[in-house]
Amino acid sequence: SVDELDISMDAINVFKLYGRNIPSHYVGLAAAIFNGVWGGSILVPLHYSSDQTKGLQYVISFSIGSACVTFALWILRYAYHLLKEKSFVSAFHKLPPFHLREMLLPGSLAGVLWSMGNIFSIMTVMDLGEGVGYSVIQSSMIVSGLWGIFWYKEIKACERIMKWLLSASLTVFGLVMLSNEHIS
Repeated sequence: SVDELDISMDAINVFKLYGRNIPSHYVGLAAAIFNGVWGGSILVPLHYSSDQTKGLQYVISFSIGSACVTFALWILRYAYHLLKEKSFVSAFHKLPPFHLREMLLPGSLAGVLWSMGNIFSIMTVMDLGEGVGYSVIQSSMIVSGLWGIFWYKEIKACERIMKWLLSASLTVFGLVMLSNEHIS
């Protein structure tokens, strides 16, 4: 749990990490940068695969790699708790519950949607290249932003919504310009 790592968050959005106060927006910014670097590089190995394993054949390798990394991270987390608790059973109970009954349908649906998006991402990068293709793929953030604004009501102030929509429009304009560069 969070307390075990000496990480806590108080009411003024400050993370306490091993006795140091870190504003939560710094943590969020660091996580976003990490995600941008790793997420933006996710299909780079595709370009180093052989001609026989490019395209949809790459999906199987990608899926196996994802499953192996997920399993390895669970083992590392279990090993951490095992070292700390010195009990196999206690370490197992420290792992987050799976909530299988509650998460089977929504988790499966999310997995199917993500997998379909991943397949189309690979097809897009194969046809348009990393620079144009993956940039267009990242327009999915606009879709998730629209969900956040209009369905989940995460942004309520009209001025902020208008600024977001203006920024999204600028992003779409940039994507159109970038895709025209690929054509010429």
